[in-house]
Amino acid sequence: MFKYFFIAAILFAAFVTNPSEQNFKSKVENELLKELNANEGSNFVTQLITSSLVGSVIWNLVNVDYQDFKLCSTFEMRIGNKEIKFLGIFGQIIPISDTSTLAELSEQLKR
Repeated sequence: MFKYFFIAAILFAAFVTNPSEQNFKSKVENELLKELNANEGSNFVTQLITSSLVGSVIWNLVNVDYQDFKLCSTFEMRIGNKEIKFLGIFGQIIPISDTSTLAELSEQLKR
């Protein structure tokens, strides 16, 4: 009996903490901002301008595919012919493919 309760509790926790599409987008934006700010010795004003531009520009450059499976979700970004895949489960967003494309995208945003 306890075993079924434990399994039900785990499934419920996965359902409640499943990341949304907005969670994925926020994670990607934050990673890009880190990449952009790490490459430049930027000050606060530059960081503020960059953060406001990244959110509006990036989603025009990439194709996004979000799949919600209720207990977990996947998020795919296609930039040209390259893909970055993420898995969302238990509130965590885990890259499951090569994330070097994020560095390439940050280079494109700098231009």
